Amino acid sequence: MVDSYFKSILKQFSHKSRTKKFQLFEWLFNPRPEERVLDIGASGEVFLRYTFEDVYPYPSRIVAGGYDPGEVRSARQAYPNPTYIVFDGCSLPFPDKAFDIVFSNAVIEHILGPGRQERFAREIMRVGKSWFVTTPNYWYPFESHYHLPFIQFLPENMQRSYNSMFGSHIPKRQTQELALLSAGGLKRLFPTSRIEKVRVTFWPETLVAYHLDAERLAPHTAS
Repeated sequence: MVDSYFKSILKQFSHKSRTKKFQLFEWLFNPRPEERVLDIGASGEVFLRYTFEDVYPYPSRIVAGGYDPGEVRSARQAYPNPTYIVFDGCSLPFPDKAFDIVFSNAVIEHILGPGRQERFAREIMRVGKSWFVTTPNYWYPFESHYHLPFIQFLPENMQRSYNSMFGSHIPKRQTQELALLSAGGLKRLFPTSRIEKVRVTFWPETLVAYHLDAERLAPHTAS
């Protein structure tokens, strides 16, 4: 019963956090029906029924996908209106500035390997005129993948032991490979972006790197 109550609290927290992100996106971008949007990291399994495709007002203008064919297939089944493509986010199959907006929610921390996060960021900035990229805050004390406090600060062998003793989300005796980012790290990847810290608790849980092209920037500058 305690475990189910804990999961219910986490679900409410996650819903509130995503609501704040989507509200920020809506305020910044004020989407228009003619715009073309790329969603990197689409899935019909992760955050089902409350993801970008649930809230974006013009879903047929979305091109969505990712590297995992199963995830892309599940997204197509759950949200049939967008166009779907399997692609590597570090080598996007689109020309420069092909999209008015690139959206990516909680993907970049899963991009592993030397230089791959940098390539992922460069590709977003190459194909997008504007972008909105979110990731969990490394410095938030509760790690959102493990559902455990402080685990991201431990070496891998200690993470495995900690998760074995107390974990309930990631299988015990396993670790979740992550490349979590601080605000400074996210800024280094997206140097022309503003970094927004989004919070629903005492400390920012989520970081957002966003960039508005000149046409979009004018109204916000005026306000």
